[in-house]
Parts: sequence; structure tokens; C-alpha cells
Amino acid sequence: MFYGHFKVTYLTHESFKVSEARITEILNKEISYIENMAMPEEKTRNLLKSIDEFIFSRQNPELVIIRCKYPYKLDIKISLFGRKKLVRKTKKQLQSIVYKHTIKTFQLKMTANQYEYLLENCIHELKDIENEYKDDCVKIRIRLKEFSAPQYLIDNIKQKIRELMIQIVTCQFHKIGNSITLTNDNNKQLNRIARHNYCRIEKLETKTEMKVYSIPKALSPSVNISNSIMLQSNEFVSALSMRKMSVLNGSIEIYLTNQSDSIPRDVTIISSPAGAAEERIEYMSDNGYFEMKTGRKFLFHRWSPVVSDDDRTNQKLKKSIEKFISSTLQSVTTCYSNLEKIVYLTNEWENIGAQQQQQQQLLASSIINEVKQEIETRKVDWRILFIFNEQQTNFYKEFCDVLVKMQTDKDGFAQFSSPVSVIQITLAASSNLNLIKCENEITDYVQKHILANKTLSNEFDVRKWDQHMINAFYKYSLNQSVLPNMDLTNNSQIQLVGSMSNVEKTIEKYKLMSEIFKQKSTLQIPPPVAARTSTRSKPIDLKAYNIYFSFCQQDQTLCNRINNCLKGEGYVLYETPTNVSRFQSYIDKSDVILIAFDEEYLENSHSISELNYTKSARKKIIPFVIRNNTKENSWLSSLTIAESFYDLFDTEIDIEFKDDFDLEYDKLLTKLLRYTKPGTTGKTYAETTALPKITKSNDDYEEAAFGHRSIALQKVTPEQRRESETAYQEKLAKKIENEKIPNDEINSSVADLTVVIEYLEEIVREGVTYSKPHSEEHDTYSIGPRGWELDENLISCMQQFSNSIRRWLNKSPNVIRGNIIPFTPTGDINDAIFLIHQSPNDPSFAQNYVPLDHSPSDKYFSLFNSNPGSCFNSEQSHDYFQKLVESVKIIKDIEARMIDNTIKSKTDKPDDNNNNNSNEKNIADGFRTPEEMRKIEQLDNPNRIWKKTKFTEFIELKIKNILEFKELCEKWK
Repeated sequence: MFYGHFKVTYLTHESFKVSEARITEILNKEISYIENMAMPEEKTRNLLKSIDEFIFSRQNPELVIIRCKYPYKLDIKISLFGRKKLVRKTKKQLQSIVYKHTIKTFQLKMTANQYEYLLENCIHELKDIENEYKDDCVKIRIRLKEFSAPQYLIDNIKQKIRELMIQIVTCQFHKIGNSITLTNDNNKQLNRIARHNYCRIEKLETKTEMKVYSIPKALSPSVNISNSIMLQSNEFVSALSMRKMSVLNGSIEIYLTNQSDSIPRDVTIISSPAGAAEERIEYMSDNGYFEMKTGRKFLFHRWSPVVSDDDRTNQKLKKSIEKFISSTLQSVTTCYSNLEKIVYLTNEWENIGAQQQQQQQLLASSIINEVKQEIETRKVDWRILFIFNEQQTNFYKEFCDVLVKMQTDKDGFAQFSSPVSVIQITLAASSNLNLIKCENEITDYVQKHILANKTLSNEFDVRKWDQHMINAFYKYSLNQSVLPNMDLTNNSQIQLVGSMSNVEKTIEKYKLMSEIFKQKSTLQIPPPVAARTSTRSKPIDLKAYNIYFSFCQQDQTLCNRINNCLKGEGYVLYETPTNVSRFQSYIDKSDVILIAFDEEYLENSHSISELNYTKSARKKIIPFVIRNNTKENSWLSSLTIAESFYDLFDTEIDIEFKDDFDLEYDKLLTKLLRYTKPGTTGKTYAETTALPKITKSNDDYEEAAFGHRSIALQKVTPEQRRESETAYQEKLAKKIENEKIPNDEINSSVADLTVVIEYLEEIVREGVTYSKPHSEEHDTYSIGPRGWELDENLISCMQQFSNSIRRWLNKSPNVIRGNIIPFTPTGDINDAIFLIHQSPNDPSFAQNYVPLDHSPSDKYFSLFNSNPGSCFNSEQSHDYFQKLVESVKIIKDIEARMIDNTIKSKTDKPDDNNNNNSNEKNIADGFRTPEEMRKIEQLDNPNRIWKKTKFTEFIELKIKNILEFKELCEKWK
């Protein structure tokens, strides 16, 4: 029912006339009334709010909107009265609002994995969505796979739930360099891995950014450091073109470069026309701001540091600097927000006065102190950068000296800036498990084929390295485009990021440096001698030399460099002399003969004479190869050198100077240190232990064995691992208590095992005979006289057996009859670490095999090429063909022998009575002719004449074996 009132006005003017018929016509044709418009059953607060806002905005003298509210209820009734056109239009608009806010129920389409994931992991997130739209009465009933919401929110709610079902993760990989090139094959493999794990790559992008890294400060002083290491360190430090000082969370940095635009910044402050010319923009005479279309921002503030004659205390200069720094920083903060990097161009600042050097020192100190004070006062994390060009080198050094004095331990020894390329891969998946698997497989693929990320933890503590070693290692790593990160404060781990091949070379460099340092730290080596250029003057005749260096004149340049480096280490060398008749005496007086081998060496008669005499004198030979890549058919030359090297020296090539002098020189020095020591001549040493091993974590061992860590193990957090370990120890204590062996049995076993240990120790100590009663109750163990001694392998086995018994005795009396399950963080026995006790000094445990590569092959990531021959180069194809010919020849020879033997067995049918006698003979007799047997017997004849007498040790051993075997045969006849 319509509630309201009419206001009727009667006019007495004569011209006013109205009739009842006219009023009825107006009411029927032009006036409309709608009572109680239809409303949804469930009314939301946003619906009522929208209706109120609509009524307020639609006020009209010819339209009345009647709204009835009920206290304490979300209910409303609306009626309309007015002109028909207005009422009809208003009704449609209100119906649109009502429809928009009408709550409807929608079904969710999802897989079983998505349904389980939402129930297990996203209940709180779903509640957050309901709370976000509580004024619209949004309800999500995930167990029924449905939700209810107003019509206008349907798509938003669907999108939010879909985002919960689709997990997003971003993988980032860094590499030093301007760019990382991903080939089409790389992109295909990455997408294939994503599809294989039911994921998709949302975004794959590469970008480059400049970053600043610190070189750690050494914790140990310099002791017996290789001269080559010192040279590399000095070259590296002198080439650094930036310095940094930390201030709170910000920094002050200086750069020396002619390419200032390569350094990223938020705003550039220019104080002179020369600075504007360097940035290739027009200089503004008045102070002000300028922003280019490319987004580069500039602040022009004209200023030049000038010292007046009457300013003896330099107060005017200091006030000028203070005003310039404070005003420019205040101006940029007023005009620009969210600043991080602010650059000052220092052009023309060096032209400060007559006493230029002193004034430059004062200027540098005042500017740096003023900027430091500004950062500390404002408490901002700004990076203030001062850029110098190559013509300002001396001025840059003044700033550098001031900055270095003000640095703290947080800044390290020095800093370097480098472009760093980043691969960023965004993955999306509906299952968290699939996402983890995909992320691990992509990481594995990138580290094997694009980038590698290795962490080294070693037996040798890098905290013992001095600053020269750290600098040299950083220099080599950066030259190999490998980013090193060495933390000396908490641990001695080194992280290396770069391509797989370069990272492996850097690891080898690290191992060589550690071995050289370990070798030299145990010696009293004279101080290093500065390297000098060899002039090939007449050598000084000494009584003894460490090294006799034999090389060809064509290799003079490289060998002189090696010669100077070795002399710098403290070695006494004698180079290949020009007087051919006297070289024998110098070889006799040298401990080690160093030979630089290449094709010319083979053709040089003097070099071959030196080599032959060295072999006849039984001197230790250390050969290395010099490669010349400029020659045509280098692969053929490489093959020739390898074959000749093996023929002459009976060993493979292990040192090869080709394109990495520092690495190969360290290999050479490491090998030399094993046989001859600087400062000691006339004595050679036995070869020492191999290079230090890189200690691997449990995760590394699992990856080496299986190629990856299990998914369950990857999901275990450190907290969960600690909780599992605590529970495991509690269960272990209960198991030992319940299944413990009785004390009387333990005591009896301990007594018996103690006797066994004493017995084994006595055998090892006596070596030949031993007889001793163990107890009155036991028999007497005795060993008769032996005519042979215990060898090293047998002694080692006995020691290992004794160690295993001791380990058992150490655990007693806490021992049980059964085995104890090892600890596993996941509960799966496949994730447990099984310990194997072994002696580090036992040669039987030395690794004498090539580790098996369990990683997936290339076929796992790519399709087989249609032309497999394209995978080989010429040298590899030649090797493959030779192996194929040899294998086919062996097979044909075996098949021919089998056919001959079959025919012979059919034609020669021996009597049954003779079978036993024939079996007693050598079985091989039936397969060899008398001529072949005669040749074999001749080979086993100890009185035979040997053609090649250079293998004397082998010949003597073979004769000894033949005689012992005949003696054994005679004994057992």
C-alpha cells in the first residue's frame, strides 16, 4: 500500500479552469505507481548500500521513491510513484542493481589432486576470501565443490580459487656476463620438462644488471706464497676500478670508467658542462631538473670547488662542499621519490687550485665525510656513487685512499662490480608435488647444460689462505666467468656459479692452490725472487740444480715465462745450453729434468740427445706439452703429439700449456714440489699424497648415487629433521634396553674378542711365527714356520678386522642381538645414510675406478639426431673407426677358432679309455698347434735372450715369477 499525502492548491483566478475528466486522464496516462518491487531472498549489505546510493543520486520532483526499512533486519521494500517514463526507467535500473547482487551457487570443476590440495593446504586462504567479501555473503563450500556469491563477483571468486589451485614458483639462475643465451634446444627442453611434470612455464626471461661484490679480507698473514700467486694478486688489485664503503644500510662508491652510462642509477647530478657532455645532453646554465623520454633523470647544480688565497684554514671550501652536498640531496628527494642510486659526475673537480694534490686530498676527505654524515642523519639506504673518467686517474686515487682508510670489516678487502645475467623461469602447476619435481628437474638441467652452482667444503681450511691467494683465486674465477663467494667468518665454504666446464676448471684451480700452499707451508723456502726477463746470458756454473729445463728455441717465449716463474719460487734452474758437448754434466747435477715437448722437439737432434742421456742417467723426467692452435690440421697434430708423447715417456699427457697458463703452471708447480723442493738441491723425494679431496655433504652423496634427492627428502624442513632425530634416539634407547644381551654373555664375548685382538696384533708385530695358549679352556692356536712374509694387503685386512672388533667393544655393553635400523628423516629406508668405516691411510680403500655417472643421459632431454655422425669431430671419428676394426677382427678370429675346434673335435674321436688321460693334460693343448706351444714355452724360458733391454725391471720380475712357478710345480708333483 502506498503511504503519503497529496497537496492540493485551489486557485481563484478566473483564468484557471480544470475538470475532473482532465485529472483522470492525467492520472491514467502520465502517472505510474509500482508497489513493492521484487527483492532477492538473501539481501547483502552491499545491495542495501547500492540501493541507498542510487536513491540519493536519482532525486527528481516528478519521481518519488518510497523505501521502507525494518530495524535490526537486512530487509527492504521499495515502491515507485511518478511520471510513467521516469518510473519505468528507474525500475529497470533498480532491477539491474538487484540482479547484480543476487546470490547464486556455482559448481567448481577440479581434478582429484586439486581437490585434495585445496582441502589439505588452502583452508585458511579460502576463509580469507570469504572474509574479504563478507558484505556480499560469499560462502565457499569446498567439500561440495561449490561456492555462492553475487553475480558480479562470480569471475573474481573463480579466479582467486584458480590461483590457489595453480601454484606459482620462480627459479633464478645467475651468471657473470652481459647476457645468457638460451638456444632453441634449451627452450624446448625446459618446456618439455615442464609438460612432463604437468606444469607450464608462465614466463622465461633473461636480464642483465650491474652488481657489486666484496672480496673477503684474509685472516692469515702471508707465509711462503708462490711468486706466481703474488703476481696474479697484484695484477688483479691494480685492475680494480671501484671501491665501496658501507654506511648504515647504504654505501659510498667510487668508479673509474669512460662508460659512465653503463652504471645504473636513479638520478644523475651534473655540476659542470663537461659532465653534461659526457652524458651527451645539453647543459642547463640554471639549476634545475631535466628528464629525458627514455626515463633518465638529471639534476643540474652548477658548482666548482675553488680555494681562495685568503682561505688558509679551508673553511670556505668545507662550507661550499657542505652546502653543495646537502642542497643537491635535498633537491633530489623533493623531486623524486624511492631513490636508491644517486650519481655525482666529478668532471672538472680536480682543477681546484695551485697546490693541486694537497687540495684534492682535502676535497676527497671533505666530500666523503659530508656524504657519510648526510646518510647517517637522514637514515636512508642510499647508494651514493662518484664517477671518474680515465683522465681523472690521480684524482680517483685520492678518493680511493680516503675510502680505504674509512672502510670496516663489513666491506672486506676490496670490491668489484660486474654485469650479472639472470635467467628467471616462472612455473605454474596445480599440484605442489609436481611443482617441486619440476623445479628440481629444471634446476638439474640448467646446472648441467647452462649454468652450474657448486658449493665446496674442503679438508683444507681456506681461512689459512692469505690475501694474495684469495685475490688470485678471485682473479682466475672472474676470468673464467665464474662468480665466487667465499665466506671466511662462519665457515670455509666456497660457492661457485658459472658454466659447468668453467666451474670445473675453477675447482681444479682451487685444489691446486691448496696443494701448493700445503706443500710450501711445510718447507723453509727462501723469499720469492721477483720475476725477470731472461736474456739468455751465459749461465752460472753451480754445483747442483733443482731443475734442468730442456726445450726448443721455437718455444723460447713461453719457456722463459715458465723459467722466470720457477726461479721466483726459489728453484735453481739450468736452461738448455747452446754448447751441445757439455749438457751431460748439467743433467747429472740436476735433481729433476723438465721437458717442454711439442712437434719441434721430436725434430731437434739436440733435444733428443738430452732426452736419451736423461733416460740413461735414470733421472726423474717431468714432461709437459706446448700446443700451437694456429697450425692447420690441429687435430691431426694433437693426435701425433699424444702418440709420440706416450711412446717417449710411457705416460699420458697431464700438463698441457694451451690457453690457460695459470692453471697449467699450477699443475706443473704441484708436480715439481712432489719431487724437488726450492732451496734444497742434490735430493729427490718420493711422490706425496694426491690433491685434497672435496668433502661432500650427505645430499651430495645421494645426488652422486641417484642423480637427485628423493622428493620426500626435499620436503623435510630442518625443524622436522631435528624432531625425527629426537624421536629416533628415544626409540633407539628403548630398543637397546629391551633387547640388550645379558651381561654374562657380553663379558664372555668381550674376553674372547680381546684375545683375538691381541693375537692379531702379535702376528702383525712378529711377522713370521707365533704360538701361544689362549686359556686353559681353549685349544692352543699355533702357526707353523712360514717361508713367506706378510704382505701389505694381508696386514691391512688384519688391521681392518681388528678395528671392526674394537668398534664393537666400544659399543658394549649397549649392544643387541639384531641390527639397528639407521636414521632416516622421512621414514623411508632408501633415504637413510649407511656409514662405511674405512681407514684413510689404507691403500685398499683408494679409489681405483672411474665413478659411474648416474645422471640422465642426453637422450633423456633430447631426441636422437637423424645424423649421428655429426656428433663426432674428425679425431673422434678416427678413434671410433679404429676401435670398430679391432673389435670386428677379434670377433672374426674367435669365430674362426671355434669353427676349427668344432671340426677337429668331429674328426678326432678319441677312445673312451683315453678320455681321462687327455683331460689330465693341458686343456689348451687341443686348441693350439705344436708350433704355437713351442712359442709359448719359449716365452716362459728364463734363459731366453730379450730383445728390448730397456724394461729391465719387468724382465727381472718375469724371470723370478717363472722360476717360482716351476718350483711350485715340482713341489706338487
